[in-house]
Amino acid sequence: MVDGELVNKVTEQVVRMLRQRGVAITPAASGSGPTAAPAASMPTGLKAETSASPAKKVFITAEMLAHRLAAAGGGLVELAGNEVLTPNAVDLVDQRRLIVRRASGAGTSSPSAAPQTTPPCACGVIGIITHRPDEKVRGVLSALGREGVAVRDFTQGDCWITNLRRLCQAVAAGEVAAGAAILPYAADAMVLAGKVKGVRPVQGTRTESVAAALRHFGANLLVLEHAFSTHHQMRAMLLALAGGGRAAGGALGAALVELERA
Repeated sequence: MVDGELVNKVTEQVVRMLRQRGVAITPAASGSGPTAAPAASMPTGLKAETSASPAKKVFITAEMLAHRLAAAGGGLVELAGNEVLTPNAVDLVDQRRLIVRRASGAGTSSPSAAPQTTPPCACGVIGIITHRPDEKVRGVLSALGREGVAVRDFTQGDCWITNLRRLCQAVAAGEVAAGAAILPYAADAMVLAGKVKGVRPVQGTRTESVAAALRHFGANLLVLEHAFSTHHQMRAMLLALAGGGRAAGGALGAALVELERA
């Protein structure tokens, strides 16, 4: 025979789980234990007990999204109301230029854009050069256009040194609001850009570091290593650059001005 105390414990756990899911519980007619009451048979005053609690967010990773696309085919991503794309999944959407649709309350689907990490920009033109760009870089530049960032390409020919010097001259002369060099490696470009008067480069390692450089010393040239950065990281740092907020106050700003005048 089953221990009566054990049965009661199991019953209590089931009841607790059902109540957490918004299911109303009423005593069974036989008095043997609780049972779930059908919503349609409940008194009007008790229907609030069956109202569903907000659905928990479900995060869709890039791997999960790829499996879903492989099963469904095509370039359309269908998301439920509580599903959220992770940054890597957003990268996949941008790279494959997928269409994201989110189900409405009525069960129909309406078009919606992929989640944005930063509001669209309405700033000046950003000068950009690239060297050995891959599909990831092209996806980032395409994403910038969708964010409303105006870009001017200074890439002419295969010599990144010549292209970078031309970009630095444009930044120093105020022809563009800021510049970005998207290269496989950053160290060489940082050395070269740092020698141009009026150019204050920052290497893109993290979005927070770029934002700090904008505030602390008015960084106006972002150097990105696309060989070691993800699509999401580059996109976020470029949007931070395009968002402006450049300043050069404090002791650091004064020291830079003094050095540039020397």
